[in-house]
Amino acid sequence: MAFISFRDTAEALREDLKAEFQTKMPFACVVALTRTANKCRDLMKGHIEKAFDRPTPYAINAARAVPATKQTMASAVLLREFGGKGTPAEYFLGPEVDGGPRRQKRSEKALASAQYLQPGGFLVPGKGAAMNQYGNQQSAEVVKILSVLRAFGERGYRANRTKGWAHKSEVGQIFAVRVGDNVNDLKPGVYRRTETGVVCLMRFVKKTPEYRVRLPFDALVQADAARIFPEELKIALYSFL
Repeated sequence: MAFISFRDTAEALREDLKAEFQTKMPFACVVALTRTANKCRDLMKGHIEKAFDRPTPYAINAARAVPATKQTMASAVLLREFGGKGTPAEYFLGPEVDGGPRRQKRSEKALASAQYLQPGGFLVPGKGAAMNQYGNQQSAEVVKILSVLRAFGERGYRANRTKGWAHKSEVGQIFAVRVGDNVNDLKPGVYRRTETGVVCLMRFVKKTPEYRVRLPFDALVQADAARIFPEELKIALYSFL
């Protein structure tokens, strides 16, 4: 009677599988890490929608995924550092992630440079401001105000700043009241004349807006990754072996 033993074959097979596993494991890890980052980025959209009231599509898509490589063996989920024509996400969401003071916006820097807003000052929408569906002052109105007040950095704005802005009374005229100005007891800000008086479009404030942490970005990504990565690694290993 002949017996067939698998012992020697099994041992050789085990060594072959071990070698193959060691070879394929790094590639599987890279795939799993990249897929995990992509899924965490997509889940961050829901976290942002939950944390904020009516966030803009630009804010909802503020996160980006950095793929893993065999050299780094790490992937990442970050706030976008570049915003094209818009403000980088790390600027306008940074205070919401870390807490603390808000940075000046471009419009605030422009009005400060044109000497309407005090250095380091901030803007708050007035009662007469045109607001969009996301609860922010409409960008078209902000641009119009900067244009009327010559706050885009043109030469000669100092000479033109007082030409008519405080003396004319045409309905619809936009004008600014700076700190120290005495214009009908109006508080510092930007106004529009109406048939019945004036409405405030912007208020100038000195106090720096302080934010509490509303979006614990790192903690959310870490929690999602801890749940997603083990399954993704298992799927990647099965596909490579």
